[in-house]
Amino acid sequence: MRKAAFCTILLTVAMFLLGALPAAAASAYTCKDLGVNTGANALNQAGQVVGNMYTPSGNHAFLYSGGVKHDLGTLQAPYNYSSYAKGINAAGQVVGSSYTSSSGAHAFLWSSGGGMVDLGTPLGPDDKYYAYGINAAGQVAGYRIPSSGSQQAFLYSGGGMQNLGTLPISGASDAKGINDAGQVVGGSGHAYLYSGAPPLQDLGTLNPGVPAIASWANAVNAIGQVVGTSYTTVFIYHAFLWSGGVMQDLGTLPGSGSASEAYGIDTAGQVVGWSDTATSGDPIPHAFLYSDGVMHDLNNLVQNLPAGDVLAAAYGINDRGQIIAQGSHGHSYLLTPGPPVGALDLLLLE
Repeated sequence: MRKAAFCTILLTVAMFLLGALPAAAASAYTCKDLGVNTGANALNQAGQVVGNMYTPSGNHAFLYSGGVKHDLGTLQAPYNYSSYAKGINAAGQVVGSSYTSSSGAHAFLWSSGGGMVDLGTPLGPDDKYYAYGINAAGQVAGYRIPSSGSQQAFLYSGGGMQNLGTLPISGASDAKGINDAGQVVGGSGHAYLYSGAPPLQDLGTLNPGVPAIASWANAVNAIGQVVGTSYTTVFIYHAFLWSGGVMQDLGTLPGSGSASEAYGIDTAGQVVGWSDTATSGDPIPHAFLYSDGVMHDLNNLVQNLPAGDVLAAAYGINDRGQIIAQGSHGHSYLLTPGPPVGALDLLLLE
């Protein structure tokens, strides 16, 4: 009788917990270490990863593909001091910037057949150019810093480059993401969405009642959902998901409340980024996955993260659920999802 009563209690508690938690919470991930002194910045649907890595010749852009990390080199002198890769499309074309020793920069497009090509300086010969995203059609989004004046977002397409302008509230803009429909996102005082023709669409902020606060967008998925960051007060900023004209506050991980940022989104609406956890005594921010309305600490979902390392930020996610994340010890990782974690297992993890 006692055993039967105890089993009944356990079953009741389990049913309560299952009812209180999402049915399909998240997956368990295995991680591939991309090496020390690396920074992974973007990945495509095939799981190819781009970023930057330390080499004896300086910091260079890299492409991780087929289990091998390739040094993409730099542009020719004087833009051969260092390079950083920021975006990759489905065809494996890579974009980023290559630098001089005095911080001059030109945007590049790398392909397996053509190597690293300078996108030129059509909008100003003395300007600095930074490329951040590329879509399937080879359109490139980025921004330039003129030799005099404020930075301006650009769209490179068909061999030409155009300014995207700014929102009325700001004289400056940048561009951080582009999807295959040619929609571009970035910041211009507020987060904006460019959909092929001016003007830029102001996405607002998480607190419209305070006109002086800022927001910015970092990524857009195939269906036009946008993620980024918005101040909620003068000192607090949170990750947001903008969809269908509504900006949603994604909040922070438990123990925080002060800061979070979103960097990537897949077609299913899963979002990755980082969240401050300092109020719980941890000085390192933690990478998060926002899925099914819940923000999960990625550190609790990875099975083989090296001991002592902490996933501090996640910078991208593809439609296979693969995530790129940065560790606190200077390593970057490619996370690949396994079977879904059940509600009770997730409770034990988190």
